[in-house]
Amino acid sequence: MTQQTETVPTQKTQQKTTSTFVKATGAAVVLIALVAIGTLPRLTRQREALAAVRDSAVTHPVVSLVHAQKGEPTSELLLPGNIEPLYDANLFARVDGYLDRRNVDIGTKVKSGQVLAVISSPEIDQQLLQARATLAQSDASLLQANAALQQAKANAELTRLTKERDLPLGQEHAISQQIVDEAVQAHDARLADVAAANANITAAEASVTANHANVARLLQMQSFERIVAPFDGVITARNVERGDLVSATASSTAKPLFSIAQSGTLRIQVDVPQSEAVNIQDGQKASIDVKERLGRPYTGTVIRNAGALDNAARTMLTEVQVDNKDGSLLPGMYAQVEFTLPEQHTALIIPTSSLVVDHSGMHVVTVNPDHTIHFVPVSVGKDMGTQVEILTGLQGSEALVASPSDLLNEGQHVEVR
Repeated sequence: MTQQTETVPTQKTQQKTTSTFVKATGAAVVLIALVAIGTLPRLTRQREALAAVRDSAVTHPVVSLVHAQKGEPTSELLLPGNIEPLYDANLFARVDGYLDRRNVDIGTKVKSGQVLAVISSPEIDQQLLQARATLAQSDASLLQANAALQQAKANAELTRLTKERDLPLGQEHAISQQIVDEAVQAHDARLADVAAANANITAAEASVTANHANVARLLQMQSFERIVAPFDGVITARNVERGDLVSATASSTAKPLFSIAQSGTLRIQVDVPQSEAVNIQDGQKASIDVKERLGRPYTGTVIRNAGALDNAARTMLTEVQVDNKDGSLLPGMYAQVEFTLPEQHTALIIPTSSLVVDHSGMHVVTVNPDHTIHFVPVSVGKDMGTQVEILTGLQGSEALVASPSDLLNEGQHVEVR
């Protein structure tokens, strides 16, 4: 009984182990089949892709080439500027009064010294009359002083004769000593009168001089009643009318009676950048382009420059003058001034698209004869928009990649098209 009980469980255990092994083996076979099903197509696709790459005619990046060009011996510098009159002035009143007459209006062409308006100033006229009367009075006082001097000289001459006659008689005791002393004292007194008369004449002459100066001052003030043109030009503003009260009081808010501008010769002031300031010389010609006068050439001349750079803008103020005798240009117009400047060196010009700028600086990509690329560091000069000036790094014979891609690497093979 005991042996039968032990045999039955052993058989069951063996059957259970065999069943588990069969299941595990089946799962493994299924898993291997699934992996094979997924891997074989992928390996097939990889083989096909590699075969396509090997069979393809293009296996390297395709690039286009350009060559650097030599720069021109001269360069053009285009700068904006405002057209201004050669001379302009604001005319104010120098005397108080009323505007008695106005002879010009805006747009009137005037000549130097022409009377533009007349101011009526009665106070100045009355002061001038009084000063002239005072001058006449001082002239009369001077005449009186001269007459008194002549009389004093005559009296002194008489006392001199008396003194010279009495001195010998006194020495001979023909007359008393008292008579001699009186003659000497009388002569000394008359000499003092002559000195006093001379002093009176000096004072009278000084008074006459002062009164003459006062009359001249008032005459000058009276001349300010006439507003005249300081130079040939055109009246650009008129702020008064006949009967208006005008004042000579200076004020920052006061309006001028007239504004005048000389437009026969115009000037344009431009700010030349530091890079070209040394190339601007007095007497140099410049082309003037005005939008409102398209197709009409104007030529200006550099007259002067500041001779120093502005500390903030690093530019040099330069004045160009242009002839405008025909009046075709108006002060206040906007213009473009073009300078033709000589180049200090012959530079190379490349397209801006050929320049590579990265963390290591500026480069261009050259293509060697074996179609490998090489990164060449360069230094640039002027940026002209679509083109850039290369100062150092290139000889001029290199073949450059027209538009380098960021995926290009040093020594990489490329295909040229």
